[in-house]
Amino acid sequence: MKQLNSNYLFEIQTIRAIGCLLVLLVHVSATYYYMQDGYNDLTFFFNQIGRFGTPLFAVISGFLLFYQVRKKGFDFKRFLTSRTVKIGAPFVFWIFFYLLLMFIFEGKNPLNDGKKMFTVNFLLGNSYVHLYFMSIVFQFYLLFPLLQFFRSKKSWSVLLIIALGLNLYAVQFYSSPVEMDTLGYIIDQRAFLMNWIFFFVLGGFLAYNWETIHEYAKRLKLVSVVGVIMVVFFTIYEYQTKGSVSSNRPWNFLNIPIIIFAIIGLYDYVSKSKYLTKTLNLIGQLSMGIYLVHMFVIYVFVRTVPEGVWTTINFPFVFLAILLGSIAMIKLIQFLPWNHFIITVPKTRSAKTSTHKLKEKTAS
Repeated sequence: MKQLNSNYLFEIQTIRAIGCLLVLLVHVSATYYYMQDGYNDLTFFFNQIGRFGTPLFAVISGFLLFYQVRKKGFDFKRFLTSRTVKIGAPFVFWIFFYLLLMFIFEGKNPLNDGKKMFTVNFLLGNSYVHLYFMSIVFQFYLLFPLLQFFRSKKSWSVLLIIALGLNLYAVQFYSSPVEMDTLGYIIDQRAFLMNWIFFFVLGGFLAYNWETIHEYAKRLKLVSVVGVIMVVFFTIYEYQTKGSVSSNRPWNFLNIPIIIFAIIGLYDYVSKSKYLTKTLNLIGQLSMGIYLVHMFVIYVFVRTVPEGVWTTINFPFVFLAILLGSIAMIKLIQFLPWNHFIITVPKTRSAKTSTHKLKEKTAS
């Protein structure tokens, strides 16, 4: 098996950082919707362009797992322990955190619908608006031990086609039953894995075809630029004609691969800026933490910042303040004992360090 490009991490980290920023863009613009009693052209644009963020997160979640299997093999015990500590514990902590927040400040009792529905909504991440993605990740973890047996490029091409069919059916052709039982309720939720399975499997496909995709992405930079421009213009046309679009809509089955291909191809230009590279590496490193805490930061902003601040001209400053506030909150949490059960912050390396190690390895 060929050795993977040791610099891959920084391109993947950049995709993760951009995904994080896009998710933040969705939620900040949605907050503007409530603070301004509706969208204007600019905030609606931000909200709809941001809808690429969640599927990008899903692709990277799949990529990192399958790449690790490709590189080191699969150890079920290590996988179970790692996922429980890195994802399971933070998921449970933040569910209770947001439930308590809503109970104390909004008077919302999560048990009003009964213990059964509380349990179902708990597992689906319905405790707060953004936690559903964590539930999707966990459902994928249940499937992952089976998918890791597929380790050839051909098998991943087949899996990608199957996942596309399943995902397309779930979001385009499935209709909710008239009488909803518990299972029907789960299947009808946006947190149901089949609504997102294509993006996770795309991550596996990317992991097992990294060298080929990486090579073509570097060669076809101009095609990447044209592709992204077309995606943006078509998205504008789409939401202007159909209204608000979802993150897992069928067109994103095409949009997301184009965006990922472009980021990989254009990373060489990003890496020329030391400041931009360091910033994206930091955001990528803290992306899961930012995802978990940013809604609390937004909640605090809404309750404390004067209404006059929520003007469209202030949007960049509000966005930046919420991003920096989220990063500051993560840094504070890292001072707490057992903080790895609250926020997962993976280790990262600088591009400079990685390049130096690669040169040493080549020289030896």
